Amino acid sequence: MPIHHMLYRCPRCGHDPLGGRKGRAKCSSCGTGFQQGRGSLILVHPPQGPVEKASATSLLADLEKMGGPGTGRERGTGSSEESLLREARVAFGTAGGYDVIRCWGEVIGFSERISWRGEGLIRLEGKSLTFTPDGKAAVRRDGVDSDAGGEGFSCLLGDIRGVQISSGAVQVTLERGQLYQFEFVDDSAKRWEDLLCLALRCFYREKGRSVIEFKPRVVTEWLPIGSDR
Repeated sequence: MPIHHMLYRCPRCGHDPLGGRKGRAKCSSCGTGFQQGRGSLILVHPPQGPVEKASATSLLADLEKMGGPGTGRERGTGSSEESLLREARVAFGTAGGYDVIRCWGEVIGFSERISWRGEGLIRLEGKSLTFTPDGKAAVRRDGVDSDAGGEGFSCLLGDIRGVQISSGAVQVTLERGQLYQFEFVDDSAKRWEDLLCLALRCFYREKGRSVIEFKPRVVTEWLPIGSDR
């Protein structure tokens, strides 16, 4: 994943988005640069002073403190009600079985077989997630899917049973086990994974529940009596 997709907001000043390419990124607001180091380490280049070494985990925690994915928030009428609003261009696909992964003739795993349906806009608004096709074939990193059609998608947050990131795309599983995949053209898949998880936390908090797991499936538990929703 490109570093500016993982760090979609500047962990130092909160500017959104963070621009970059592949293993480098730079904030256009505070001037801090970020470069992929060894392993999970990231080299942080402040506008002044020596280069710092930071773990990806610590920078993601700083990103969350600076606002995380919660851009475009709108307050609802209730004191605890909050809706999240964002849209992005994606290639949309559905899972249709599995491909076997082999190494030297031995089965080492499985991967979902994705049938790409086309490009369009994914939109999160309030308690709903929708995809509206624009009639174009899905242009993906590995080429154009000429068989793509114009299939749409719509669900409520309460219908989502799993959210996870996979190879730069976000996978959403619904109640009956159907898996949908969204590959982002001009936005961060990490941002959208965080955004959907935040939306689900808000949704279940209104129902008095807390989300303790998102993948491979959403797991919730009752909030303690008297806790602040």
